[in-house]
Amino acid sequence: MLKVLLVLLACHAFTFCNAQSIQSKRTILFAGAHPDDETAISEVLHKYARLGNRVFVIIATDGKDGTRVTKIPAGDSLGALRRAESACGCKTLGIEPPIFFGIERLDTKIGTGNYFREHQRFMDSLKVRIPLINPDIIITAGPDGDTHHSEHIVVGATVTELLLAEGWVDKYPLYHFAWKKGVVSVDPGGYVDEQYFNVQINFTDEDETKAIEALNCYVTQYTPQEMKGEAVNKIKDTSNTIYFRKFVVKRGLSNDFE
Repeated sequence: MLKVLLVLLACHAFTFCNAQSIQSKRTILFAGAHPDDETAISEVLHKYARLGNRVFVIIATDGKDGTRVTKIPAGDSLGALRRAESACGCKTLGIEPPIFFGIERLDTKIGTGNYFREHQRFMDSLKVRIPLINPDIIITAGPDGDTHHSEHIVVGATVTELLLAEGWVDKYPLYHFAWKKGVVSVDPGGYVDEQYFNVQINFTDEDETKAIEALNCYVTQYTPQEMKGEAVNKIKDTSNTIYFRKFVVKRGLSNDFE
């Protein structure tokens, strides 16, 4: 009887542990402006996919105007190539295929009226898609837009706006990725004073290797020299850490500014 009881207890504990393991798996959503923005935190995306979590990427635009290093003219053909590059990168990282909203642009280069229309379309698309994905964590760029890119800033601001508008701040916890001052990268960008970091995510050399491998998918956006330089920078930084700031809203009313 004692042996039977011990076996039953062991089976119960095993089932409970499995249930705990299943419950601990999370759904993570990254929101970016262009096909390649996911490369900013590739190591973290790969890490969580490797650990069994579902990782989604939403891309607002097709990046059809991204002619920085390519001779391919702006337009739908470039947009199609960039979508394929993002699909290649996500597959390499082991995450879900990217979700493209097909927003034209998120700046006023298309005219102020068109920008307002596309911003609303992006907002409406997020409002529908986020509950369907039901993420435990949302990640996007902060006020610096990662590289001060206007469309990065708009995407991060729109995600934040939506959570505030719909009362979703607690339902879908939001994290802005953030860089230390002096970080060396192909795309130099913003930084945040370290006292405001409140989350650090460590990753393995395997995650870093996959991030470097995924970067090679984006041939229309980075020259071979830039890809090599970025790989060298990643390997040289042995901290294997990316920092984040959780978006938090203080509740309660006061009668004056504090």
